[in-house]
Amino acid sequence: MRKRVPIFFLLSPWLIYLFLGCQKGIGEKELVRVNDVSISLEEFREITERQSLEGKLRLLKEKDRRDFLENYLITREVLYQEAAKKGYDENRQIMGKIEDIKRAMVIEAFLEDTLNKRGDVSDDEVQRYYKEHKDLFTEPEEIKIRQIIVESGPILQEVLMKLSRGESFEKLASTYNVGKYREDGGNFGSIKRGQLSAVLAQFEEAAFSLRNKGEISEVVKTPFGYHIIRLDDKRGTALKPLGLVKERILLVLQSEKRQAARTAYVKEAKAKAKISINEKLWAEEEKQELNPGEEKKTLNPEEEKR
Repeated sequence: MRKRVPIFFLLSPWLIYLFLGCQKGIGEKELVRVNDVSISLEEFREITERQSLEGKLRLLKEKDRRDFLENYLITREVLYQEAAKKGYDENRQIMGKIEDIKRAMVIEAFLEDTLNKRGDVSDDEVQRYYKEHKDLFTEPEEIKIRQIIVESGPILQEVLMKLSRGESFEKLASTYNVGKYREDGGNFGSIKRGQLSAVLAQFEEAAFSLRNKGEISEVVKTPFGYHIIRLDDKRGTALKPLGLVKERILLVLQSEKRQAARTAYVKEAKAKAKISINEKLWAEEEKQELNPGEEKKTLNPEEEKR
């Protein structure tokens, strides 16, 4: 079953507080009083319970719980009361945001509970997706290479002559290479097909054209110089075992099913609802949006009825 991430964790603590308020019940044990407002022990427990897992872990120690009480809960109430004195608790814009948050939370909770089972995925569905999308779970071809890289033609010819005599590739790389590739005998490391930038496209093509370990490429010219590549190891494409990608497939299929169920449910609910749009009023609004310089016209009640 998919774990639900509470929307509380995604919202500003202040907006949550404004939405929930300090809900007091008869008979609750008063833990704190800030001016005329009482904060109960039950409310304190509910607030700590709404914290993220990381937040809950921080509240395991008595010192941290006391710090949370004084520096979060009490501070929040003090500041809320100061804001309320200035009328912010009745601010229309803030109330609108609270209503938006409330509706979003209610809708999300309702849809998740209503459509939860429609996201169930069977083992057969996972197996079928795995077989039909093998390209998504296939590791690309990978090679391990070394290179000799020089910047001038004369030095290149010198290197090629010594290679033809059978001198060590690693030794020549350590002697002639420019930059960091002089270290470790020109070891370039492992690369996967398509990993290098476009400027090294010819370099990559030459490297992946090598078939046998120890095989040396023709000279490749790039903006960085002249390259000679040697293949040290090669691994072909490899399909990842189902066990390694099963969770990933489950998430994909669950998401697809829930989205499809959500779309179908919304379509059905809208079909059953009685919906009417005041097209005249809408046309006026659209006209105002297209001509923002014009003074907005407000229709009177009789015009709205028409």
